[in-house]
Amino acid sequence: MKPVYALLFYLYYYNSTKKHNLVFLGFQLSALISEIYFLIDLNNYFNEVIFFYIIATAMMLMTFVPVLKIKPQEIKSNMLIEPILGVIFCTYLIVHLITVFYENVPNKPLFLIAAILLWVFTLICTLIPLRNRHPYNIHLYVIAASLLVECILGFLYYYSIPMSLMLTTLNIAICVHKTAVSSYFVKIIQVRSDDRYYL
Repeated sequence: MKPVYALLFYLYYYNSTKKHNLVFLGFQLSALISEIYFLIDLNNYFNEVIFFYIIATAMMLMTFVPVLKIKPQEIKSNMLIEPILGVIFCTYLIVHLITVFYENVPNKPLFLIAAILLWVFTLICTLIPLRNRHPYNIHLYVIAASLLVECILGFLYYYSIPMSLMLTTLNIAICVHKTAVSSYFVKIIQVRSDDRYYL
């Protein structure tokens, strides 16, 4: 079913924008391959899972570059409290993920690289809505949170709690993440061209 979902997400993008997007296609394909390798056997295909996860994340980061180039709006100190707390919480979760599963993973350096990339991705998803308060940038909080939950649940399912309920929850997190990403890939066209000031 996963290839069907990937196709549907891409068709949604194409139907909404009336054009193809190789970056979005790259995200969908690399994320799909990573998920398939994970379901077959994470331990045996750990390098492949992480490699394609890195590609998928890189595809998303490439999409953010034009938004980061937009002239930033003024950031007031009272706007920083919640994002800083969010980043601290995400940092704690990622560090905890590393400490709990570090001894289990077959490729420790690659695991650390992927964890650092996850942290950087979360940081950027927090920074963009501060710099550019376009309403559609709220999608980035959902994207970052669902990816973080997806990574945590994936390792919990494989190394700690191999229950069907855990796998179902993981698939829901993946679906939420891909839905948010697909929606943002469509909305980002408006974000790039909208020069209005949002409070």
